[in-house]
Amino acid sequence: MTESTNLPENTQPGSNEYGASQRPKPEFGMSAPDAPGPQIPSWHPEANQSPAPAWPPARPIRSSENVGRGTLFALPTLPIGVVLWLVIWNFGWMSSLVTFAAAAMAARFYVMGAGGLSRKGVWVIAAITAATAILSFVAGVWLDAAKYINSQPLSLITSSEPWDLMNYNLANNPNFVKSYMGDFFMALLFGALGCFFTLRRMFAATKNS
Repeated sequence: MTESTNLPENTQPGSNEYGASQRPKPEFGMSAPDAPGPQIPSWHPEANQSPAPAWPPARPIRSSENVGRGTLFALPTLPIGVVLWLVIWNFGWMSSLVTFAAAAMAARFYVMGAGGLSRKGVWVIAAITAATAILSFVAGVWLDAAKYINSQPLSLITSSEPWDLMNYNLANNPNFVKSYMGDFFMALLFGALGCFFTLRRMFAATKNS
């Protein structure tokens, strides 16, 4: 006759009379710790449970835009744009496309220095681009005056003679202004068209900043 096993109420096989789970019988001579602890091995099932964080995760901190530093980084666009303008102007071509390159260059340099781009930064880039176009045109007129004086214009970089010749013609030669007026407005027009799309894209990207 088989003896029946009497279990207390509210107990299940595999648990003791207090309702606590019994340890599984060791198999192959191996057993697991009763409860997880600081020395729990990595292969234990409880070791894979990640503990709840003690505090909410911190939000990422956004770096603020440094307008002054970005402006300093973008200023080298001025001499670079003037040099490019003079190289093209020396061949007798309209070099208004330099303003397109100046706008892209100023934007790249500004973001590198400022760490971001806002509406204020776009205005800085636009101002540097406009200044590059104006200074480049003045440098082109200076190159013409230097070539009029000397066939080696680069030798007159530190000389005041080209500037004196320009001032004399501005004061006493009405045809001087007329001869450059058309080129000046054409340079501004094509320069504005050249950098328009670049600046418009930046203004659209920063409309909410």
